[in-house]
Amino acid sequence: MRQAGGVPLRHKLLLGLALLILALCVWPGYLPAARIEPYLFGLPFGLAWIVLCLVAVFVTLLLTFRADMRAAGRRGPESGRDG
Repeated sequence: MRQAGGVPLRHKLLLGLALLILALCVWPGYLPAARIEPYLFGLPFGLAWIVLCLVAVFVTLLLTFRADMRAAGRRGPESGRDG
């Protein structure tokens, strides 16, 4: 599923999702987490919120990377590539 610009649609969706998740780390997305209690994993809730957002971005990037590697394996080696 490739668009006219050559960038796959899933990459654009990934960028949008990652930016949305990272927007939860700054104002006003951070407002629901702007408190100290309860503690999660020994961290104040505000810090745990940021850590969980970063983990969510990491998982999103990891899943996209794996999907790209699977798609590259189906296409086979690229022809004309210098090794």
